[in-house]
Amino acid sequence: MGNQGKGVFAVSRTLLLNRNIRAIAVTGLISGVYIGMLNFALQLFPLSIGLGIPAIGILQAVGSRFSGAAGTLIQPLAGHYSDLHSRKGSIMLGSATTIASMLCFVGSALTGDWYLVIIAFVLYGLSVLGSPASQAMVAESVALDPHKMDVAYSLVFFLGTVPGVVSPALAGSAVGTTGYLAIFAAAALLESFDLILYWRELSETEHVMPVEPEQGPKFSLREAFAFPRSAWGFYGALAADAFAFGISSNIIYAMAQDQFHFSAQEIGLLVAVWYLAMLVSQYPATRLLIRFGPKKTLIASEALGTALMTGWALSNSLPEFLVFSVVFGASVTTWVPGVSSLLMTHAPPKTRGGVGGKVAAFRGLVAFPAPILGGYLYQYLGYDAPILASLAGTLACVALMIRFLPERPTATTRGGSGT
Repeated sequence: MGNQGKGVFAVSRTLLLNRNIRAIAVTGLISGVYIGMLNFALQLFPLSIGLGIPAIGILQAVGSRFSGAAGTLIQPLAGHYSDLHSRKGSIMLGSATTIASMLCFVGSALTGDWYLVIIAFVLYGLSVLGSPASQAMVAESVALDPHKMDVAYSLVFFLGTVPGVVSPALAGSAVGTTGYLAIFAAAALLESFDLILYWRELSETEHVMPVEPEQGPKFSLREAFAFPRSAWGFYGALAADAFAFGISSNIIYAMAQDQFHFSAQEIGLLVAVWYLAMLVSQYPATRLLIRFGPKKTLIASEALGTALMTGWALSNSLPEFLVFSVVFGASVTTWVPGVSSLLMTHAPPKTRGGVGGKVAAFRGLVAFPAPILGGYLYQYLGYDAPILASLAGTLACVALMIRFLPERPTATTRGGSGT
């Protein structure tokens, strides 16, 4: 294929000429500023208003992005809707839901009302409803060229990572003076800019063909949640990863603050180093994805996850946690673009948004109890218990991925096949 010979940077420059890719990349850069802050603020803020680790586990189970119950329920519906009607509309609705969530967090920060925290977490989970449409729009904007898809997903992920090198550390320092209010208010403002850009810049991809109610395909709950039996092992391996990581990663910063008395500034530094590691490892991870394909890249990512859990179990000081923030960053960088590339390659042509939503739903359904389990393991058995449970889970996931993840189809079989 002609694109295979082109370098990552050359392809990236070409991709940014595409209006949809550019809009998704720029909005990712903007939202990356506040997501870097939220990655620790949403674990520490409930502690600041008197909630315990088990309660944080429950909130994460409900409203964690991509693995919480709220996102689990909404993504297959939103993905199916985007297949039938509008990618752009789904993405904009997800952005508006994010703004509503942040405003609820602002209200809770002002009043200390934990009821508002529950509403905010639910809305934050629902805000991922635009993710399946965005994932499909990227693939369709490059005509499903595998090489371009690999680079496009990595480019979007890279730009979303850049701000997180600085913003978590700054936010951690700001917590001591302004509390968490400034973080949530900034997130609402930044996502408002994203919403405007989505409205002005995104264009529907060619597959989206609105039809009259009496014609063509119609929205179906059954179709939104159904997927082929042949995909159970494939989806199951991805879901097992979400459960294994969710036991500890969704509450690790709250546990570190409670167990080792890390300050908000120190937690912010850990998250900033995590983002820096994602940034530095992005190029080699992209080259790994291009050369070895998604399956081997995802297996390597899971192996890094086992090293991460081992490190967290053995760590009890800030320098040790900083080292394993680097491992954490590399594991994420090798995971996210690889999953997107593999899913979109195997998705049937007219249901790419739906496939993304179904996989997210299946992962979330399996994973949403994980932080609840982790919270109670910590409460009753101590710090090591949830991390060792995650370690056992990641080891099992490596075996599942070797057995069940499909290889990328060759050019001769790609055609109209789908998992």
